[in-house]
Amino acid sequence: MKKITLLLIAGLVAMIAQAGVINQDKAAKLQNVKASVAMKAAGDIVTPPADAEQMLYSFNGFDTYISQNKTFEVFVVIDNNDVYIKGLSEYLTDAWVKGTIADGVATFPAAYMGVFEFWGDAYDLDFDGAVFTVNDDASVLTAPDGYTTSVEGEVLDEFINVTLTKALPEIATPATPTITDFTEDDYGHYVLMNIPAKDVDGNDIFAALLSYQLLIDRNGEQSVYEFTTDNYEFLEENMTVVPYNFTDYYDIDVAGKQVYIYGDDMDQWSAIGVKSIYTVGDKSRETRESEIFWYQLTPTAINGISANNVVETNYYDLQGRKVDANATGLLIKQMRMQDGSVKAVKVMR
Repeated sequence: MKKITLLLIAGLVAMIAQAGVINQDKAAKLQNVKASVAMKAAGDIVTPPADAEQMLYSFNGFDTYISQNKTFEVFVVIDNNDVYIKGLSEYLTDAWVKGTIADGVATFPAAYMGVFEFWGDAYDLDFDGAVFTVNDDASVLTAPDGYTTSVEGEVLDEFINVTLTKALPEIATPATPTITDFTEDDYGHYVLMNIPAKDVDGNDIFAALLSYQLLIDRNGEQSVYEFTTDNYEFLEENMTVVPYNFTDYYDIDVAGKQVYIYGDDMDQWSAIGVKSIYTVGDKSRETRESEIFWYQLTPTAINGISANNVVETNYYDLQGRKVDANATGLLIKQMRMQDGSVKAVKVMR
């Protein structure tokens, strides 16, 4: 059912449940935060210089609230004696905090991070300050005492023993994603997808550098699907490429696990496709794309595939891993056509 992966559930209950403990008091506190909050001026939000290089770092820290170690990815900008970090809050992953480096220590004062939305209500998120030790080449930043973020005094993120380690990503071709279902409920049509954070050889790649794009096939005429602000009320601008870690807490889940689709001409769609996009580098960007996975929407389109037009056939499991042609179970049969297009259907063996 729609809305089950919104901020309260995905951000609190789901994370807490992973540790085996559901603290209903904290969830209730967040639910009861006032819907009407004082909006801060845009000038209060920290952003690094536009021409500064954003470097990828791996985050490792202990979440004291759920007693669990966590790893994810953040971005760091070092501009002379100023240092900026993006991604320290799991509730506002695009928010930056700013500190100053002196004598190997980066001090981040308490600061406003921005507004995040939950079910249409807006909340002010604050960073409560932190101190990081910085090694000589700034490749490792450590904060044993960690940091917290809060909403009106209620703590949200709370980490100790935090280490940020500079990553050195290499360009790679991402694995082909899959669409496992296209269905509808009381709220509309949606796709279920599996977008592996892996390359074509099965190696892990950085999720922060991964995006995906949806495509529509209207009986052979293909176009890119656009997420518009008219249909997606919590988007600030139209999108055709969606970052892997993006969610609007309403229609679009992280990693594209469930995405609602809108279209007045949906009865003319014969297939919906998805491809992954991997981009390395900030200034000198290098991008590689996966093959397009096509999910057939009508029996007519499926039956219309002629064996004479198929030049290559591969099989994948529902995790997007390529399997042997003799594999059994529920599989995705992917067929490359003479015109270069790729068709896919689900098969059970």
